[in-house]
Amino acid sequence: MANIVPQDEEFFRKIEQEHIQVPEVLWNVIYQYIGDPITVINMLVRFYTDDGQMLPKEDVKQILDYTKRMLEIMEKLYHPENISDDENDPLFKEIKAKNLKLDPATDHLFRNYVRNDIYMINLIVGDYVDPLDTREAVSIRDASKILEHIYTIMHFMDRLRVATARKEAY
Repeated sequence: MANIVPQDEEFFRKIEQEHIQVPEVLWNVIYQYIGDPITVINMLVRFYTDDGQMLPKEDVKQILDYTKRMLEIMEKLYHPENISDDENDPLFKEIKAKNLKLDPATDHLFRNYVRNDIYMINLIVGDYVDPLDTREAVSIRDASKILEHIYTIMHFMDRLRVATARKEAY
């Protein structure tokens, strides 16, 4: 999902024109539970690919753990009403208590870009963690595909952050 499709450019224009913002607690969750793992995956994959090495399977399992957790977090963002009453994380407690959600335009973009790229990463690494897979490590080609999806997520999140930034009056 490297490029924003023309229909989605309309969503970005709407966000900017209507000064739609993301509540701070949602941004905190997005960056802490999605942005930080994306950065870790990026660093992990680049550690090997920058030296032309294949990515070991044990590291692939870590990536899969990160992506599964990110998808769980996204479900909590989409459905705060389903956050457990005994949730320990104060950020999620606040989201549930205030029933905070992304506005429809931001939600649409976030689901289409971030979630889809996470699913694509899962597809790539899922093949390698299959117990029947005999490959020793992730090929450099597939590791590069993981990085492409990571960069797309990073670019999208930066673009969304800019679009939803507070517009100060001068």
